[in-house]
Amino acid sequence: MRGSEWLLAMLLLSSGGAQGQVSSYRHPELLIETQELGKLLSNSQLHLVDARPPEEYRLGHLPGAVSLPALATDDPDANRRGFPLPPERAEQLFRAAGISSNSQVVIYDDQGNRFAARVFYVLEFFGHSHVQVLNGGYKKWQSEGLLLTTDSPGIAPGDFKPLANSAIIATSEWVNAHLKDPKVRLLDARSVAEFKGERIQGPRGGHIPGAINLEWTQVINSGVTYCQIGMRAADLYFALRLLGYERIRIYDGSWQEWSALADLPVEK
Repeated sequence: MRGSEWLLAMLLLSSGGAQGQVSSYRHPELLIETQELGKLLSNSQLHLVDARPPEEYRLGHLPGAVSLPALATDDPDANRRGFPLPPERAEQLFRAAGISSNSQVVIYDDQGNRFAARVFYVLEFFGHSHVQVLNGGYKKWQSEGLLLTTDSPGIAPGDFKPLANSAIIATSEWVNAHLKDPKVRLLDARSVAEFKGERIQGPRGGHIPGAINLEWTQVINSGVTYCQIGMRAADLYFALRLLGYERIRIYDGSWQEWSALADLPVEK
């Protein structure tokens, strides 16, 4: 890993989680194991976040978990301005989930952590420094016979104050200005078919010039399904953070935005 190199994890229309041998990661503290989490459920500082769709949350979730769907953390208009979502909306969303600046936040889903990685990224973007992803997520917790519930917890509003970190996000202007920068590597998290323009999910098919195709499913060990608008890029972001990369940006506008801007270049 070259310390001077930016790794731009791009979502180009579709997201996963990072699981594996935790001890081999440079930042294993970003993951938490099911047994460790089980011992923390009564901790008042713990704020457990279920990043799945609300209908899945209602069918059963970890005790004390609040529903905060990953899709609620994305806003295309804000992406164009260099934010995952507007700061005022982030403050409202996370405070309503009971999150404060000193909360220990643990996030999970049941899709290989593709949704959890998105919420992790957005919290990190807005300056929260105590965020972890549950290794194995809901499925691992369930497979171990650990407690589940359909009860929704009472939530006292948190006091989280978002402080945006523009160094971990990119706009289309930033990407276009760095296409020939030798210190920047662009990672396209989509499928091979999308990357080659054989499967078109935007106004144009193909990829951003110079991008390397690293399909998001290659960074996880368990089977997952597809995603859209920022989730796959967040999965690569989380995997790179685990491995120790610090200079990472997500192009949150993604292929949906890039392909719609006719003056921006496309390769196939």
